[in-house]
Amino acid sequence: MKRTFLGDILWPTTLLLITAFLVIPTTQQVFIQLTSNYPYGISFLKFAILATMGELLALRLASRKWMAPLGMAYKVAVWGVIGMLIHFMFAFYAGGVATLMAQGPLAGWEGPAATFLRAFLTSAIMNLTFGIVFMAMHRMSDTYIELRVTGEKPSLKELIELINWDAFISFVVFKTILLFWIPAHTITFSLPENFRVAVAAYLSIVLGVILVYSYKMKQPNPG
Repeated sequence: MKRTFLGDILWPTTLLLITAFLVIPTTQQVFIQLTSNYPYGISFLKFAILATMGELLALRLASRKWMAPLGMAYKVAVWGVIGMLIHFMFAFYAGGVATLMAQGPLAGWEGPAATFLRAFLTSAIMNLTFGIVFMAMHRMSDTYIELRVTGEKPSLKELIELINWDAFISFVVFKTILLFWIPAHTITFSLPENFRVAVAAYLSIVLGVILVYSYKMKQPNPG
């Protein structure tokens, strides 16, 4: 009970301190400068910290107590690498859509309409391609880490068979991607680039919650 009480204080306090760092003008400029100078390093730290916080929150909501996930150190490292990859993909898809809108049938859009269309296309294309693959790979990495720390050494075939792909498609793809991530990233890509970084930081908490929740769904019966 004491541990749960302390966790209920520590988690929101940590989030509040991070928020203050991002909002207070002086420290916000430090964050922007660090992000500009070390984009991949800051992305690693941002997701390692905030997505892990999302994962801890998901476990708290599911079990009604604070607990570290199995293989937490490995999972923190995976979140960091994911952050670096997402930073790259943000730039990759935003640049690609901007190029498409500068030519062909999409050329000629101006003002708020162009901003919205660019943001929506970037979000939709990214989430319906990279987003699905990334979430599937995260599901597999999470499963693998938890099995390895308990002494098992699953083959790739066994790993694939252990995952509830029906739940993955019905929940992650058709619910979270279509109903949450595409709208959320449309808003993100509508913002100036510096603000996208801050919004992405908070969305990584949501990402941690969603992926852990979907992963913890009832696994298919091997028999």
